Amino acid sequence: MIIVPTALCQPGMRIGKAVMSEHGRVMLGHRVELTQFMIKKLVQMGLDFLYIEDRETEDIPIEDSIHEDTRALLRMALSRIYTKFSATSTLGGTTNATEISRLLFEGMSKVLDDMNKGRKDPVSITTLNMAPATTLEQHFCQNAINVCVYATKLGMLQGYSHKELIELGLGALLHDVGNIQIPSKLLLSSSKLSASEYVEIQRHTELGFNMLKQDIGIPLLSAICALQHHERIDGSGYPYHLKGAEIHEYARWIGMLDSYDAMTHPRAYRNSIAPHYALEILYANAGSLYDIKKVTQFRNKVAIFPVGQGVKLSTGEIGVVCRQNSFIPSRPVVRVLKNERGEKLKTHYEIDLSLALHVMIDNISERAIYYRDK
Repeated sequence: MIIVPTALCQPGMRIGKAVMSEHGRVMLGHRVELTQFMIKKLVQMGLDFLYIEDRETEDIPIEDSIHEDTRALLRMALSRIYTKFSATSTLGGTTNATEISRLLFEGMSKVLDDMNKGRKDPVSITTLNMAPATTLEQHFCQNAINVCVYATKLGMLQGYSHKELIELGLGALLHDVGNIQIPSKLLLSSSKLSASEYVEIQRHTELGFNMLKQDIGIPLLSAICALQHHERIDGSGYPYHLKGAEIHEYARWIGMLDSYDAMTHPRAYRNSIAPHYALEILYANAGSLYDIKKVTQFRNKVAIFPVGQGVKLSTGEIGVVCRQNSFIPSRPVVRVLKNERGEKLKTHYEIDLSLALHVMIDNISERAIYYRDK
């Protein structure tokens, strides 16, 4: 299988893994052949990628860190929160906070169950959002689940207790919840913000904290993550310009992971940054903005290029990540499918980047991989 951004899928491609609804129902079964109507509908629904069957990569297993039904449960909880608190919602008063709390804790319990099965494996996130979120709700859900998966896995590797993992995971999942009450025209704006508009966006930290501590029934430390995730260890963050250990450890994790996820996914006002370049930016700011020990742990334990990801190498060759190197997940094994001239190879071969140190992943390369040769 390969991971294909939904917007780049073509009629005739076959589904490699069933597409599930947020309620856990099968919308498209395994091996269903896509039509143009299906693709358009899936894009409209905000489904960012599909697992697609492919002869050249049929032996490459793709495993996400959490199961799709777990993602569906988290999306359902986040959707309920969005409905309850959205500034434009007329249904907020009818959304049951107790039900939301139940969904959140059930979702985090499933996240921990899923991750415990591969506790020592590098974390890999396969939600490749190749187009900017077109609605505030899509943006909220995409970022929330990604940061939750990263934070929970890294918390496990730190030896956090079950209680601490729940606190950290919920804090990560809900860190940006205050954005629900910020005008979407600001969050999705493609133009430079004015000083007053930027101050308005900064209010999301305090708005989120107040929403969570009063209405959702989650641990106070999880709510504090919403308040502090934009604080930076040199005091340059907001809202209170806290420094170093004044910032809770959970918030220091989430602030770094949120920055990475934001850099590696496109926004209305900019393109995404390749994962390895985003990691370099984290390192360049380690010790000033981010905790250097946490940046190092992230580099050593997170597979920034998931299996099935299309990549372009520094040699010009194009291929797909086919295996991870657990001891250095930033340098996986790549199956080369096209040469440096973009010509499809009759026989593919593999390059282990942990051994071929002169070769780098130059960029992700979806279009070159996924558009069928005419």
